Amino acid sequence: MTLHHRFAPDARRARALDHAMHRALAESLMHIVERCRGRGIEIDEAALVRVADGIRTGARHLPPTFGLYYEAAGALLDGRNDEAETLLAALARERPIDPASDGLRMVALGEPALAAHTERYQRIMGSDPTSSFPFLPPRPDTAAAFRARFQRGFALLERAIPELAAEIRAIVSEVILTVGTPARGYTFDGGSSYQLWGGLFLNAESHETDVAIIELLAHEGAHNLLFGFTIDELLVENPTDERFDSPLRRDPRPMDGIYHATFVSARMHWAMSRLLDASVLDGAATAAARKARATDHENFEKGFDVVARHGRLTPTGTALMDGARAYMDGVG
Repeated sequence: MTLHHRFAPDARRARALDHAMHRALAESLMHIVERCRGRGIEIDEAALVRVADGIRTGARHLPPTFGLYYEAAGALLDGRNDEAETLLAALARERPIDPASDGLRMVALGEPALAAHTERYQRIMGSDPTSSFPFLPPRPDTAAAFRARFQRGFALLERAIPELAAEIRAIVSEVILTVGTPARGYTFDGGSSYQLWGGLFLNAESHETDVAIIELLAHEGAHNLLFGFTIDELLVENPTDERFDSPLRRDPRPMDGIYHATFVSARMHWAMSRLLDASVLDGAATAAARKARATDHENFEKGFDVVARHGRLTPTGTALMDGARAYMDGVG
């Protein structure tokens, strides 16, 4: 399909973005295979080709596959060939998601299912400029309690805002539970990285209510949506070393981070509005949703002012932000 830039969630578009991210992975993996030939770099070429061919025919992979690729590519570029060989050997063993599964695998950092990738997840998330918060594995009882809250909140999301739930399912394949550590006075609520496509990192000690869970999902889902739109073109052209005031952080941020925060605030406002319109909340939850929506509106306007004054947006970035602006103008 031709990707549109309309603001509202669209599961069909989200699936197209997910397929595009996977196709780009397959093409890049084949490029690595070709570059390794005749260079003394030992790889299991047949296995890597099988991974790439599977992706080309529709196989979907969890975030570790993407993380292994990015780390292997970085090692090759830096001439760390021994490390690249180890990473590519691990990538060759990666298996796709079972198409019969309903998606949204939930796993806690430190559990056996993530034993081979815990440090990789921490390393990539810690170095990503959009998500640079340290985090640690949660206690089993903390993870269990969050699982119950998440399942309850997501069930409400599917009932009240089915189009957003469907978009999230189309993009997100793995929810990783963590707990935060003190970092420059900030609390880690959640995060994601384009290098770990399909992954949502959530703080299992936060988000006590259904409203908080739904706003969190709208927040992190929107970040992942924006990542999907940057396969061929960035959102902003500002240099990464330029810093500007951010509506959501006390420290100055790169324009790309402020762009993300601004668009995401509009998506959170939209989600809270739809949740309120669904008339599924009690009095306390209604008050919480209204308060969150007002804060989202304020944050959007603050962020949009910075983006409008200083942002050097690409055509893709302009089209997506225009949609967010039009939505916010429409709600007064």
